[in-house]
Amino acid sequence: MPKPGRKKIEKIFLLQPPLTTHTDYSSEPKGIHPPLGLASIAAVLEKDYQVRILDSVVEGYDHEERRGRNLIRYGLSDKEIERRIASFEPDVVGISNLFSSGWTEALQVARAVKDIDRNMVTVMGGPHPSACPENVLEHPEIDFVVLGEGEESFRDLLTAILSNNFSGLDGVAWRDDGRVRVSPKTKFIRDLDSLPFPARHLLPMEKYFSIGEAFIVTRAKPFTPVITSRGCTAQCTFCPVHASWGGTWRARSAGNVVDEIEHLVKAYGVKEIHFDDDNLVLNRRRAEAIFQGIIERRLDIVWTVPTGLALWAVDEGLLELMKKSGCYKLYLAVESGDEHILRDVIRKPLQLKTVHPLVRAMKRWGIEVETFFVVGMPGETVDSLRRTFRFARSLDAAATHYFFANPMPGTQLWAECAAESYFREGFRFDDIRVERANIDTPLLSARTLERLVAREQLAGRILSLVKHPWRFVKKYLSYLKKDRRVVARFLWKNVRQSLGQRDERT
Repeated sequence: MPKPGRKKIEKIFLLQPPLTTHTDYSSEPKGIHPPLGLASIAAVLEKDYQVRILDSVVEGYDHEERRGRNLIRYGLSDKEIERRIASFEPDVVGISNLFSSGWTEALQVARAVKDIDRNMVTVMGGPHPSACPENVLEHPEIDFVVLGEGEESFRDLLTAILSNNFSGLDGVAWRDDGRVRVSPKTKFIRDLDSLPFPARHLLPMEKYFSIGEAFIVTRAKPFTPVITSRGCTAQCTFCPVHASWGGTWRARSAGNVVDEIEHLVKAYGVKEIHFDDDNLVLNRRRAEAIFQGIIERRLDIVWTVPTGLALWAVDEGLLELMKKSGCYKLYLAVESGDEHILRDVIRKPLQLKTVHPLVRAMKRWGIEVETFFVVGMPGETVDSLRRTFRFARSLDAAATHYFFANPMPGTQLWAECAAESYFREGFRFDDIRVERANIDTPLLSARTLERLVAREQLAGRILSLVKHPWRFVKKYLSYLKKDRRVVARFLWKNVRQSLGQRDERT
C-alpha cells in the first residue's frame, strides 16, 4: 500500500493488458475491440482528472510472444508497457482483468507499475477480481479492487485515497493492517443514460479500424462494439455476469442507444455494430425502438450480436424489424440439446421446442445463424452429450460452436465444482478457456469429453462440406484471410483429440 497522506491525485492511467490465445485461434481467435469498460470509466473521470488509456492489445497487435507450448501472448512487451506508464507519471493506475485466463497478464502489469514507483496506486477491476477479490489482494502489487461496474466506485475510491478512509465505499476491496476487507457492491447505476458515451477520443480508433480484426468474422468495416444494457435476468449456473452487473437487468433508453450509433457513423464512419450485451432484446418495446430508430435515421449499418441472443425474447415480428435495420447474423445461445441439462443443470429459461421454428424464421428473413452449446456441465453424460450433438445438427446452422463448461469464479458452477472436487487435475485460473475441458466428474471425464467433442466437430465439418460446399468454402476462406495459421492447426488439434491424445498443456 502506498504511503497515506497523499495531497492530490491528478493523473489516472487506465490499462488493458495484452491477451493470450491458443496458437490455432480456433475458439479463441485473435482480435481487438476497444475496451469499452475502461473508456466508460475514463469518460466519467476526465471531468476532474487527466486520464490516459493504454490498450496494450491494439498498440502491440503484431507483437507475439510464446507462452508455453500452445499459447501466444499478443500486445505490447512488458518493457514497452513500463515505458508508457513511466512517461505519463500517473498517480493511479487502473488495470482491467476481464477473464480469469488473463489474470497472469494483469498481475504482471501491476508488478510493472510497482517496479516503476512503489507509491503509484494500483487498482484492478473486471469480472475476475470482482469474483475473487481476496485472492487478488493476496498479491502486494495490487492495492485495491473495484467490484462490478466501476464508474462510480472508481471515482469514489479516488476521493477516499486522499483521506485514507475507505469504510464508506461501495464495491471496493482493500487491505487493512494485512487483512483483506471487502465492501460488497450494492449500489448499481439505475439511469445508464446519465453516463457519458465511452471516451473513444482517448483511444486510437484509427488503429482498430486499420487492423479491422474482430473476434468473429465481420461483414462490413469499420466495425465497433456498443453496449446498450447491463445484466441478465436468467440464472444460468455457468455465467459470471451477476458478479459484475448484479442480479437485475438495466438498460439505456432506445434514443440514447441510437444517438451513440449515429455518433459512431458520423464521427468515425462506422459501418458495422457489434452489440456486446448479455441480453439485447429482453425488453421488446425498447428493442423495437432501437431497430426502428436505426431505420428512421437512415443509418447505413449492418449489425450482429456476437455474445449470443436470448431466444426466449424473440419472435418473427421482431426478426423482421431486426433484418430491416441491418441484422445479418445471429448467434444463438442454445447451450444444450438435452432438456434435463438445459432446465435442471444449466437452468436456462429456454424451451427446446421453440428453437427450430425460430431458426427457420431467421433463415426465411435471410439472417445467418450460428449456435452456441455449453458441454460438460456436472450431470452431463455421454448420452446427454449425444442428444446435444443430434439437436445441433438438426438446426443446420452456418456454424456450431461447442464451448466446454468452465468453473468461473463467482458462479454457481464454481461453487459446485469446489464442493465436489470436480476440478481437473492441475487446474489453475489460466486454464479457464472455452476450448479446454476443466471439469472431471464420475459421469464424464474431461479427456473423454474433449475426445467426443473433437470427433463431433470433425464429423460436423465433413457433413457441412457435403451439404453446403459453397458455404463451407466461404467460411474457411474467411478464416484463412484472417490468419492462415488457423485452419491447419485447428484441424490437427481436432484429429489429435478425436484420437484420444492428450491436449498440450498451456
